Amino acid sequence: MAKKIKARAKMKSGLIEVKYKITHPMETGRRKDKAGNIVAEEYINHITILKNGKEMLRLSPNSTVSANPYLFVKLNGAKGDEITLSWVSNTGEKNSSTTKVK
Repeated sequence: MAKKIKARAKMKSGLIEVKYKITHPMETGRRKDKAGNIVAEEYINHITILKNGKEMLRLSPNSTVSANPYLFVKLNGAKGDEITLSWVSNTGEKNSSTTKVK
């Protein structure tokens, strides 16, 4: 599965509203595939959100989070600010996405 991040950030009522959808299987290590084999654990365990390079939020999800997690956050800021979400999985895989506030 291609792991990607869809991001949208816009000003609304004086705050930045940021919406993220992360394409990720978030496997618990308890599910079996069609052949009856256990599917290995693979989940996001660190998420960081930066605004203009400054850390604003740090999350530590675990395998109980559903596949393809959706995040919604509100931040102080202004149009043109850069918002970056990055994640790291328990297997060491990483991804990030940067978007400008509209």
